[in-house]
Amino acid sequence: MNELVSAGILAGGKSSRMGTDKAHLMLGEKTFLERAAAACRDFSYLCIAVDDIRRFPEISCPMVEDEIKGFGPVEGIYQLLKASPVPYVLVIATDMPFLDRAFLNRLAGCAAGKEDCVILTMDGKVQPLCSIYKKSVIPLLEQMRKEGEHKIRLLYSRAAVRYVDVKELGGQEIQLKNINTREEYDETVKRFL
Repeated sequence: MNELVSAGILAGGKSSRMGTDKAHLMLGEKTFLERAAAACRDFSYLCIAVDDIRRFPEISCPMVEDEIKGFGPVEGIYQLLKASPVPYVLVIATDMPFLDRAFLNRLAGCAAGKEDCVILTMDGKVQPLCSIYKKSVIPLLEQMRKEGEHKIRLLYSRAAVRYVDVKELGGQEIQLKNINTREEYDETVKRFL
């Protein structure tokens, strides 16, 4: 267990392409949110960022709610960082049901204390919703919120970033697969069962 890193799950998205709340979608015996929480169980602190706490009465772990509604991941990451008792938060999206404990633990091990962000990449593309952010970026996120800037990737040019490829950590493409549409979900359920 890395004492510098807590875990945070982004579960407040609009799910507009899916047409229903992705956090509550079932895959096997668990919801997407339950699968994400299980993947994070080795972290000493887990917090879930939501758009409206009332939508999650079943959740027993700490939750933070968006202050600016509809602002996206910038808001969720900001709230998770403010709530974390340790310097770093490994942030994952709830719609990535194939993330596993071992991979997330290896990613957490990349936070050495010097960088503001450890950003996962795959095939040269950044994976901002399976990456690590440090409390030191809170002022930068506050500025982005004031400016109405929703794109988390714009943070990277303002912060000290370390990029880590998924293959360096022994990860596979399936682990970073996010499910966005009903068709993707139906296909995933068919393959999983």
